[in-house]
Amino acid sequence: MNRVDADWRAVVDGYWEKLLTLEPVLATEVGDERFDDRLADPSEAGRDRREQVQRGALKDLEAIDRSRLDLVGRTTLDVMEAIAVRDLAALEHRTDRFQVVSHLWGPGTLLADLGSLQRADTPERRDRYFARLSAVPAYLEACAEVAADAARVGQTVPVVVIERTIAQIERLVKLSFGDAPLATPLREASEAERDRFAGLMREVLWPAYRRFLDALRAYRPHARESLGLCALPNGEEMYAAEIRAWTTLEMEPRRVHEMGVEDLERIQEERRRIARALGYAGPEAAVQAHQASGRNTAGSREEVVRLAEEQVLRGWEAAPRFFGRMPRANCEVRPIEEYREADMPFAFYQGPTHDGERPGVYYVNTSDLPERPLHHLATTTYHEANPGHHFQVSIEQEMGERPLLRRFGGILAGSAFIEGWGLYSERLADEMGLFLDDYERLGMLDAQAFRAVRLVVDTGIHAFGWDRERAIERMMATGAPRLDSGIEVDRYISLPGQALSYKIGQFEIERWRADAEKRAGGSFSLRDFHDRLLAVGSLPLEAVARELGSDSP
Repeated sequence: MNRVDADWRAVVDGYWEKLLTLEPVLATEVGDERFDDRLADPSEAGRDRREQVQRGALKDLEAIDRSRLDLVGRTTLDVMEAIAVRDLAALEHRTDRFQVVSHLWGPGTLLADLGSLQRADTPERRDRYFARLSAVPAYLEACAEVAADAARVGQTVPVVVIERTIAQIERLVKLSFGDAPLATPLREASEAERDRFAGLMREVLWPAYRRFLDALRAYRPHARESLGLCALPNGEEMYAAEIRAWTTLEMEPRRVHEMGVEDLERIQEERRRIARALGYAGPEAAVQAHQASGRNTAGSREEVVRLAEEQVLRGWEAAPRFFGRMPRANCEVRPIEEYREADMPFAFYQGPTHDGERPGVYYVNTSDLPERPLHHLATTTYHEANPGHHFQVSIEQEMGERPLLRRFGGILAGSAFIEGWGLYSERLADEMGLFLDDYERLGMLDAQAFRAVRLVVDTGIHAFGWDRERAIERMMATGAPRLDSGIEVDRYISLPGQALSYKIGQFEIERWRADAEKRAGGSFSLRDFHDRLLAVGSLPLEAVARELGSDSP
């Protein structure tokens, strides 16, 4: 290793260590157990430490001549810079005031996250888990202080978000130990050890969550009736920062809105063509007839999981024709825990640890089966599992010669590449022959329309002041059920800008592919393009374009 490599790697490795002290659950997620006994610090002191780390990171970057670095060096510093800039913007706009009152990735989902991520199969691991759970009351108290501060200054979440958050935690504290998510890592523990954790739940955790519930109920009268950031002081600047944070690009809300309208119309025409091929006047009639046949509704939760497992395997077996590099292992399929399924989307993916001890997991929502048509499941599987998130995340994490920040930190820099790849993979699944019939293909187009309308609805809410019912009706016009439309709209309300990352990322990936095909002419290899793209990996979109030799977006 030459001096240049040693210098930038020392900076990056030091930053990664500091980042894990700020985000100890991230350490657990990637398989670094050194931080398994602690939680993030939402307090004012914790925010001060975060600012010091990120400002120090930018200062360190100024001293490095990036023009002398190779691809790994350049792109790793791209990730470092993007994380620091994003975090400092969040601190400036105090988005933590929204995060502590959220039904998605807020305090109410913490135990489910820990229960799905953390290992507790040895005495040492159980001790660390016990210590981390024992830290939950202080964590919740700090969150409550942030929420109270938000109420005082008027930077509160909308009523629909606080009500979902309260209801979620009310369900949580009613769970018995065997049903509580914190018990998941303790399946193989002795009865005495389980009793130890059950006592902690009864005597420490549930009382702490009930106190937090009291704080949320006191917050409830201060929640705002308006939905969008545009209703808040400096709301326009906040939304611009969120768009940049999630898409990694500077984009005007009006242009994003128009892109969504244009793409939606293209997709709707595709939906109409397939409906006519099926013998129906339009996609609504085709889906209604399919639903009425009884073939489009699962008979049990277990059936949903079984079908998802079959689709995961189908995608895995077809992949070698389209990818030269495969992940070392396939992913597992699990149902979302019942206590939080009412607030969660149809599915999501959780990556593996770097040591392979915890596999990648594709979670599917098995609640409200009549409201979850089966023709939507296949495209969701190919987005979340193979060739979607499981492929992209696993391959990136398995590049062991790269710094840990590069392998695991991309999601912190912005999610446009990752979510764009997932959405691109739904279209790719059709090229791979993974859809079994035109109804599954129609489901793919429904999902594409669902993501296109997100551009319209997210900007509608946060830039143009739409109300909830208008947003839900706009979603349902794409063929989405009311249940999913309501959950999704509440997600956009709670996470401004996040929904934009999917289509913006997909647009760029499709553009890069078209550029590569044009440059290569008849020698273009889709397999090689995928391998090169995934080797570049989850970076800010401008950095990916630079490495692929495409024009910047």
